Amino acid sequence: MNTLNLDLEHCFGIKKLKHSFDFSQSNTQLIYASNGVMKTSFAETFIELSKGKTPTDRLFGKPTRSEVLVDGTVISKDFIHVVKSFESSINTSQSQTRLLVDQERKNEYDGIIADIAEQKRRLIVELNHTSGVKREDLEGTILKDFESNNIFEVLKGFLRSGETGLSYEVKYSEIINKDVLEFLNKPKVKSNIDKYFEKYTALLENSKAFKKGVFNPNQAENVSKTLQKENYFAADHKLRLNGVDEEFTNQDDLNKFFLKEREEILADQDLLSIEKEIKKVAVKNLQKVLEDNPIVSELKDIKSFKENLWYRYFNLEKLKIEFLIADYDKSEKRLSEIEEEAKSQSPVWQDVIDKFKQRFFVPFDVRIENKAESILGREVPNISFVFTDEESGAECTKKQNELEGAVLSQGERRAMYLMNVLFEIGARKSDAKNTLFIFDDVADSFDYKNKYAIVEYLRELTTEDGFHQIILTHNYDFYRTIQKRVVDSRYRRDVCFMAQKEAQAISMLSTGHNYQDDPFNTWKNDLSNIPQLISSIPFVRNLVDFSEGKSEDYKRLTALLHIKDATKEVKISELKEIFDKHIQSNRLEDLDQDKKVYELILEEANRLANNPIPNGLNLEYKIVLSIAGRLQAEGYMWQEVSDKSPINGDQAGRLLQRFKDEYGVSRNTQVKTLEKVNLITAENIHLNSFMFEPLIDLSINHLQELYKEVESNCPIAS
Repeated sequence: MNTLNLDLEHCFGIKKLKHSFDFSQSNTQLIYASNGVMKTSFAETFIELSKGKTPTDRLFGKPTRSEVLVDGTVISKDFIHVVKSFESSINTSQSQTRLLVDQERKNEYDGIIADIAEQKRRLIVELNHTSGVKREDLEGTILKDFESNNIFEVLKGFLRSGETGLSYEVKYSEIINKDVLEFLNKPKVKSNIDKYFEKYTALLENSKAFKKGVFNPNQAENVSKTLQKENYFAADHKLRLNGVDEEFTNQDDLNKFFLKEREEILADQDLLSIEKEIKKVAVKNLQKVLEDNPIVSELKDIKSFKENLWYRYFNLEKLKIEFLIADYDKSEKRLSEIEEEAKSQSPVWQDVIDKFKQRFFVPFDVRIENKAESILGREVPNISFVFTDEESGAECTKKQNELEGAVLSQGERRAMYLMNVLFEIGARKSDAKNTLFIFDDVADSFDYKNKYAIVEYLRELTTEDGFHQIILTHNYDFYRTIQKRVVDSRYRRDVCFMAQKEAQAISMLSTGHNYQDDPFNTWKNDLSNIPQLISSIPFVRNLVDFSEGKSEDYKRLTALLHIKDATKEVKISELKEIFDKHIQSNRLEDLDQDKKVYELILEEANRLANNPIPNGLNLEYKIVLSIAGRLQAEGYMWQEVSDKSPINGDQAGRLLQRFKDEYGVSRNTQVKTLEKVNLITAENIHLNSFMFEPLIDLSINHLQELYKEVESNCPIAS
């Protein structure tokens, strides 16, 4: 990927954002976005795109535009992977599986299994035809009947036994079904079924009306019912039965004849009770099967009967079974060898774990319980987290879903979440899958040690071909760390941005330059630049305080940040003298040495407050407006309060309290303005060269308006 072009409109909280990211020289783009600007909305937009969905304007439902192009082509959802700052849980089974599978061994293993499975499938097709059991149920039925969990062991047992099974052609499904089994298990049926079928067989053999295997009493009953239903005798029809002299002209005579043929059974109460039980269709079918197959005695031991029935079917396919078992035995050894080899594998997965344990402190070790099955792709990885007691060495094992709650601290849960993220990254690397990672404050809420571990992971991604990353953060310290440790210094100006919210859109300001990273060093090289000179005053004061404490030089510089007796007296020449003692006052001699610094500050602030300022970091402009705003506010308060005794320490806050105590609500407008100045400007003035995040987040327009407000509401008399 060389370019990523965004044209977003009303995507979650993004009103409008149009920008082109250049990845041609660096695979990393860095964006600093203060809270509320666009960071979360940016991540949510890409989450929706990764799902193949369209981002929305959740609040007002405005029409959305979400055009994202990679080198001129619409971005693929599979190309995107968003990593949020923290999620309490994550489904990692897919990425862990991809990391664990050894494709070469899996292909060999699967090939062997596929060949055996195909032979087994063909056998099941034939057994389905002979048994009548559904194909999808057949293997499970066999295993249940033989109380086994391995069909190959069942087939081996058949071959070893030499049994041929039943000698009758009976379908399993006709006898072994719920209704038949319930019938056979009834006490009266169990004790009298032999006698019943003996009488029943004799009846069929001796009857004039019935014929074994052709026309039995149940069929006769059905014929009688049909004739009655269709009004056969009511139409004056007559009926003659083969071998019977009597001619039947009505329904009653016909029924009496059929009953007489069965009187030997009906006269025996035990046999009659069995006759009454033969109601359901499945049981009647059993009765018909038993007419041709004298297997009543076999049915007394259903388990043995089932096995003999299967052995009959197996015997019909004996040649197929012999070939299947021969191939199975031959491949079983190789399958075992592959499984043993697999147990020692998982280098990529283990690499992720080892790096994680080296860089993060967590109280557990991570292990795979079913390594061979996972590596061969037969099962989802069963991951365990093992805790070891430092005193006894005893181990306690937990599954991932058991680690929520009180077992892990919040920081440890965050670390485990990141471990799962690393699995996904590792899997994409293993698959050589081109990816655009969107990292949404991935280091948020981690301590510094773990933040640097995360930085190291991000740095490693810059070396991976096919991987690209956009790193989002609202933490300016983390932003500067990424700039120094991750982003190639040659391309910082092109790939580091600050998102700035404007009236109609969000703009991306280029910030990857030394000025932004170390402004003080840039300013001191040209102190003839008025904003840079003024902005250097609090920095130099910090240096004086560090080296000399609250010396005279410290007090003179303090007088330019707070209204003191000497505030309006300090000239450029005196400032140069102080600077020269502590830093090189480069080009400070170019300025009018008799010029009062206080006047210079107010003049510059007025210029900045009343003229347009181009978009940018504008650090020095923000400091000038902050210093001038405070001097204006304190000048006004000293002018108005009755108690003018000196204040040492926290002058702005204590002076404001004097003003409020004296005037209260009578000057409510002024109090609100003064409180705003005190709240906003303090951190901007007392900043140091190590941290100036408050200034980054603060809009220059906000400071312009504040300065004009304090000038208007709190004027100083000439």
